[in-house]
Amino acid sequence: MSKSTNDARRHGDRSGQALLETLIAALALLTLLSGLLQLALLSGGREVLRHAAARAARAKSVGFNDWMAQKAMRVAAIPVSGRMTVPGHAVDDGAGGGDPTDFELSRIPGYLAAENHSRAAYELSYEEWERGAPSLVGAASPHGHGTVRFAAAMDYPLRMPFAGLLVPWATPDDEGVPRVSIEGAATAPDHSALYLAGPD
Repeated sequence: MSKSTNDARRHGDRSGQALLETLIAALALLTLLSGLLQLALLSGGREVLRHAAARAARAKSVGFNDWMAQKAMRVAAIPVSGRMTVPGHAVDDGAGGGDPTDFELSRIPGYLAAENHSRAAYELSYEEWERGAPSLVGAASPHGHGTVRFAAAMDYPLRMPFAGLLVPWATPDDEGVPRVSIEGAATAPDHSALYLAGPD
């Protein structure tokens, strides 16, 4: 075998090795970036749930019942509620070619005005709402009488590639999507007596 043939083979081996090393480094970098992005999304999800709990506590603090507090919490949690499923035609065709966001916003007042669960489900629903998330957890305030505290919780889906590798405590749901339990809580002063008091 000639020297030039050996040199060409060694050069080919080095090129293949460099390509393999680049591929491994790129895969490791992609996994790391995907995991960091998923952790950022989880952090954002917690902030949304804190806001949702604050809206529920605020609704309760001015005299609304638990049903209204739950609706206020769900509307505030729309950013982490997944895809809109009801009304279905808005999901399929963007409400006749218009801006789907405008259509979605137009459904929120009807949802908040709904007297019961079935009417509310007819007005507006999302993938996570149909799973029962986020859930509203009423809790007694550590400050005692005169405050209202609510917590909003959900099993947040991890949808980024390789997120399951970097978030090993995630548990898969029925569809195999890994999920992590997150929660946000808020406390508000209870002013309901001012709003519910009858005339003197």
